[in-house]
Amino acid sequence: MLATAFRRAARRPIHMVTTVDQCTSVVERLLSSGKSSVAVDCEGPLLGRFGRLSLVQLATDDDVFLVDVTVGGPKVVQPLVPLLESREVTKVFHDCREDAALLLHQHEAGLTNVFDTQVAHSLWLERQGWELYQASLPEVLRTFMLSTYRAHRWDELERKPINPSRWQDRPLAPHAARYAIEGVAHLLPLQKAICRALGDPGGDLVIQRSSQYVQYSHLNAAELASPDLSGLRPGAPLCAMLAARRPDAAFFKLNHSSLSGAVLEHEDLRDFQDLQPGDVASCRVKSLSECQQFVHLQREGHGELMFDFRKREMRRLPSKADVDRAYPDRQSTMYGFGRAGPGAPPLVSEKASFREERSEVIHKVGKRGAVKVRNTSIKAPRQASVEPWREAMPRERG
Repeated sequence: MLATAFRRAARRPIHMVTTVDQCTSVVERLLSSGKSSVAVDCEGPLLGRFGRLSLVQLATDDDVFLVDVTVGGPKVVQPLVPLLESREVTKVFHDCREDAALLLHQHEAGLTNVFDTQVAHSLWLERQGWELYQASLPEVLRTFMLSTYRAHRWDELERKPINPSRWQDRPLAPHAARYAIEGVAHLLPLQKAICRALGDPGGDLVIQRSSQYVQYSHLNAAELASPDLSGLRPGAPLCAMLAARRPDAAFFKLNHSSLSGAVLEHEDLRDFQDLQPGDVASCRVKSLSECQQFVHLQREGHGELMFDFRKREMRRLPSKADVDRAYPDRQSTMYGFGRAGPGAPPLVSEKASFREERSEVIHKVGKRGAVKVRNTSIKAPRQASVEPWREAMPRERG
């Protein structure tokens, strides 16, 4: 079976690990060999915080190891902890988020010093000035190692995905065994190819950015403490990591094995336009779908957010109380100027002219005290009259 399953895999020995002693020996061998990088992948019927692990794949430039958790039991994972937590060895994953959550919460194995090829591909897209998205492993291989993609017939693996429940079958089906080996055997050459394309031989920038994927394992640990969703109510706070976005929808990872986040309303989507894939935002539950596989989200502060095009970030509009505190009301510095006494206005407007005003009421002398009121309204100009002699002149004939 191995010869059939692995004839197109990388030409290196394949070692099955089913006991704690075998796993301990493998880890000691890897740590003492002085290798700087080890490729890691996980498979199971359900990954994530509440998932179940069936297989852990390890690969170096010389060997591939398949740690069979279904046969050896959960205890076979414990010897891997020193390797996974070692800061001296770089662990190369492709999209380590659900793997990290499963290893941490089910086997108490944390991850450090991770190089994620999906994060590296996003960084390469950013350097090219293209739109960011989260690519699958076959797509990353097509981008950086097209000859390997063709030689190992990855198109067959893409056309025939593995049913998650098949990872529990023993013995493993040849197609599943090939998928597990191919998924880890090319990660180290892929790491080197991406580092060359980025001009970063050590991959330090990718390792730094991959830490956000590792921290995903702690997302919503208190808010979604169990697989049961009966207590999830509208308005509950959640943190969501953007996974994919379309013009009419956005989808999020919530660190819950069976639950994902979705934003489908146009008014709600406007609040997320500053996010890029991999960014985390504070949200509120809007509603839960009938199938209980999706939770509809709204951004924290919905209705009070605006997008700052200059800073390319979402900003929250201040409330009226915040504005009043920042800009308190104060009286004019001219308050009280010119006050004559109690009841007088604080300001007295100046006159338009200081000429002596003439009274509107005129007492004419010699008219027996008759009173004449001056007309102060605007008078229309007099119409010029035609002289009588001009009217009497005969008109000239043309």
